[in-house]
Amino acid sequence: MAAGLAGSSEMFGFLLCPGHPMLSVSAAIDVLALANYVGGRQLYSWCTISQQDGMVQSMNGLNVQADYSLKDAPYLSTAIVCCGIDGHQQATSEVLAWLRRVKAGGTSVGAVSTGSWVLARAGLLEGRRCTIHWEDRAPFRETFPDLNVTEAIFETDGPVFTCSGGTAVVDLTLTFVAAAHGIDLANKVAEQLLHDAIRSPAAAAALNQRRRLGITNPHVRKAVQIMERNLEDPIPLPEIAVATGLSQRHLDRLFHAHLGRSPKRYYLECRLRLARSLIRQTDLPVFETALACGFSSSSYLAKWYVQQFGSTPLEERRAFAAAAASHDKDL
Repeated sequence: MAAGLAGSSEMFGFLLCPGHPMLSVSAAIDVLALANYVGGRQLYSWCTISQQDGMVQSMNGLNVQADYSLKDAPYLSTAIVCCGIDGHQQATSEVLAWLRRVKAGGTSVGAVSTGSWVLARAGLLEGRRCTIHWEDRAPFRETFPDLNVTEAIFETDGPVFTCSGGTAVVDLTLTFVAAAHGIDLANKVAEQLLHDAIRSPAAAAALNQRRRLGITNPHVRKAVQIMERNLEDPIPLPEIAVATGLSQRHLDRLFHAHLGRSPKRYYLECRLRLARSLIRQTDLPVFETALACGFSSSSYLAKWYVQQFGSTPLEERRAFAAAAASHDKDL
C-alpha cells in the first residue's frame, strides 16, 4: 500500500492494529492521494505498518499486507495509530516503545478511533487536549482521570493529535492539508470527496440526541443531557424536573411518550450502560465500577446488571475477555 516514496513529500505512516477500522485508514489516504492529484505534484506519501511482518486483519475482516513492520519502518513525518473496538488492548510494549522513539525523533504522532488508548499508555497525551470515539469516552476518562478529554471530533495539540474516528478522519486530514498547503487546496479536495464542509474540532463527536435517540422534545433532551453528565453522582429527579421547567409528573409523561420508560428507569439504564463499558474496557474492580456509576455497592450494581444484561459484571468481564482473546487469535 506504500505510495509516492519521494523524498520531498511528507510521509504518513499508518500503524494497523488488529481489527483496525478500514474506513478511517482509507479515508485519510484518499485525502492525501487527492491532495497530490489536485495539487498536481507529490505533496504526500504514505505507508502501512504492522507490529510484526505479515497480514493484518481489519475490523471488516479484510486482510491488509502491511508495507513495513515496526522494526524496519522508514522515517515518518506523521505516525497514526489505527485501532478498532479493542484499542484498550493494543498497547503492547513494542508499540509503546516505537511511539516514544519516533516522537522523540521529531515525528508527529496521532491516533484515530480508539487508538487514543495507546497514546495514553505511552504517556504522549499528558498535558494535552485529546479525544476518542464516543463509546470509549467514559471508560477512557475513568482510566485516565488527569487527561483533558474533550468531545471534539478531533484534537490537535502541538505534535500530537487524536481523532474520534469514522468520517471525522476526513476532516482531520483536510485540516492537515489546509495548514500545509492552504484552505483552497483543502476545499478542492473536499469537493472531490463530495464532502460538504470541513468540520471544526468543536463539532459534536457523537450523533446529537435528536438523531441518536429520536428525541424531538426539548424538555426531554435537556433532562437526558443532565442525566448523562451526572452518572457518578445521580441528580434527584425533582431537581432534574425543575431544571427543565416542568413538574416531575409532566416530565414523567413526556419520558413515557418519547422514550417508552420513566425518567427513573432511563437514568438507571444510562448508569448501567456506563458500568458495562467500564467492565468491558477497564480493569476497574467491580466495587469501584459501582461507585463510578452511582451505585452504593457492588451487590446493588450486580442486581440491576443481571436484570438488564442477563449476567453479573464478573461473568460479563470474563466472557468479553475470552471473546477478545479468541478474536485476536483468529487475526
